[in-house]
This record gives sequence, C-alpha cells and structure tokens, in this order.
Amino acid sequence: MIAIVLGTVASPFTPPVAAQDEKSAAEKDESEEKKEVDPFAVPDDASVDELLEFIKRVKRNRPRSLKDAIQIQSAIVAGTEAVRETGDLDEDVELEIVKTEISAFGLLANYDRRYDWTERSKALIESLLNDSRPEFQAIGKLQNLSQKVSSLRGKPADAMAGVFNDFQELAKSMPFDRTMYGIGSNLARTIGYAEEPELGASVYEFLAEKMSASEDEEMVKRADRMVGAARRMRLPGNPIESVGYTAEGEPLDWDAYRGKVVLVDFWASWCGPCRAEIPNMKRNLEVYGDKGFAILGVNLDTKREAYEKYVNGNDLSWKNLMSDKPEEMGWNNPMSTYYGISGIPTAILVDQKGNVVSLRARGKELDRLLLEMLGEPDEPEGEDSEETEAEDEDK
Repeated sequence: MIAIVLGTVASPFTPPVAAQDEKSAAEKDESEEKKEVDPFAVPDDASVDELLEFIKRVKRNRPRSLKDAIQIQSAIVAGTEAVRETGDLDEDVELEIVKTEISAFGLLANYDRRYDWTERSKALIESLLNDSRPEFQAIGKLQNLSQKVSSLRGKPADAMAGVFNDFQELAKSMPFDRTMYGIGSNLARTIGYAEEPELGASVYEFLAEKMSASEDEEMVKRADRMVGAARRMRLPGNPIESVGYTAEGEPLDWDAYRGKVVLVDFWASWCGPCRAEIPNMKRNLEVYGDKGFAILGVNLDTKREAYEKYVNGNDLSWKNLMSDKPEEMGWNNPMSTYYGISGIPTAILVDQKGNVVSLRARGKELDRLLLEMLGEPDEPEGEDSEETEAEDEDK
C-alpha cells in the first residue's frame, strides 16, 4: 500500500512527515542538551572509575585565565570528594585521591583569595594526622609542615628555628624524597628573605647532606648547589668571589672594581623580572656612575644569540660574565653553581671595601642602598637644559 501525503508519493520506508518533524526536534533537543553539558560538573550517580576518568579529563584542560584555573581545580576537588563519598575504596586509589585533593587545595589557596580553601585543606590534613594508617599519617605530617613553612613570613627568628627543627625531625622518620626537598627549599628561601643568614645556611647544608645520601640521582646532582646556596647566605659582611670570563672572552679583572659599589646581577634575557629591573639599573648607573657605582652581570642564557640580541637591542653598557663552553652556560654558569643560584634575578650589592651588603638589591631597595652609600645622585645629563627650555616656553 502506498500512502499519499500532500500530493506526493511516499515510500513505505519513509516515516510520515509529522514523525520526521518529531524526530528532528528530538535530535535537536538532544544536540542542544549535549552542548549545555558542563564539562566541569561532577557526573551524577557515577562509579569510582567514571569519577576517576572525570578527574583525569578535567586535569587535561589548560587554563587560559585565572578564572579557568579556579574552575579546573574546583572541579578536581569536587571530583575527589565524590570519589570519597562512594564508600569503600582501594587504598592505593584513596592515597592518590588525597594527594590530588591536597594539590588542588594548594593551587586554589593561591588562585582564589575570596574563598578560604586553606581551612578546608587544614581539615583534610587533620583527618590524615588522625588516620591509623601510616601512609596517610605521613602525607598529613608533610602537608602540616608545608603549611607551617608557608605561614612563616614575618615571624620571628625563634619561630623559624622551631619549624626547621620540626623539618629535621620529620626528615629522620621518612625517606627524603622530592616532596621533602620542596618543603626544605621553601623553608630556606623564607628564612633567607627574613635576613637570617646563618639559619638559612644551616637549612641549605642540611638539605645538601640529605640529598647527597639520596637514591634519586637528580637529587644527588643538586646537592652541591645547596652547598653553594649556604655559601651565598653567608655572603653579607664578607667578600664575594667573582671569577670567570666576560662574554667577549676576556678574563674578569675584579681588581678594576675595587673601591666601587658594585651590583653583581644574575640574570637572563628570557627572565621577565630581570628585564623589568633593567631600566632601574640603567637609571642608577646614569646618576651614580660618576660617584663610583658599577654593574657586573652574570648571564644565565643558554644561547649566545639570545644574549647578544637582548644586550644590543637594549644598549647594556656593563660587562657580563658568560662562558663559551656549552656545559657552563645557563644555570651551570660557574658563579651560579658556586653560589647556588636557583632563582633570578638575584642582585648582590658589594661595597667599596669588597664586602657584600645585600643579597636583594633590586628596585627601591637598590635606590635606598645607593643613596645611603653614595649620597644624593647626580642629575641626569641634559635634565637642567630641558627644564630651562620649559621655563623659556612658559615665558
């Protein structure tokens, strides 16, 4: 039987027009529904495996803004909480979930100041400390110590020494892995910023000792840098050893800098904060150069072309130490390894007697120190004439 619809012949295999319209509408609704699915929403009634897959999928997202970063980490926290709520879990899965959640909390505490993620993280850590399983207790102890280190800024020296003691005790009770190294490194930097050089040096020396005995080859390789960092911590009040070859291939004549205030600046062309400080350095060199201020750069670029392009393009007039040996370029610059440089810019100011007066001579701190050591700066060349011209125009 052939059905006639609106004057046309329809195949027996062709649904009526009304049915086609309904199907099309249903497909459209389904398509719209798929578009509206929130990729960061935890799926309802999902199994543990499905939730773990959801977390992995969310982790693969690359944030393009702070809002994206907050959304991603918030979804990861929600996913880990959903996994825990499912009930009995394999211990390995539970350990991984705890580590994932703690990592997300740490990032959120930095990203989103409006919400107190730290309090939720503390609650999780407290539950881990009270857990009867040693593996979970260990994670709790590590994270508890990490939060103590994070809250040390502005605290007195005895509080810092107390946290260092806690760190040493914990290091005796568990393997010294990269997590322990990270906590210790943060502790050393915090103490260094607080201008407690001897205590900071002691932390670096302890790290060097533990790293040298590690089974992790990369940790063993970095142990000497910790010794160098301890050496750097003890520089204030003492001479700095400046040796090497300039980018032009000449041996450094450190004696030529005697009697001057010298800024020894560890930097690289790829370093944004380093580039941001260059105008301040050039300005101070212009107004204090005749009063005895000089700059010596220690360049950590891995490619000479990048160094030369930046120096020539920005008219840097001071000498820079840079080896012509590939194995001594970048972070492996001999002065960088000798003083354990692990972050740049590092700006060390040396007085007229050759002794270090500051390990952080940047920005306003450099301005303050130069004013204190060299007096009022000279007016930049041409400034008076410009003012005179402006006055003539006003007349």
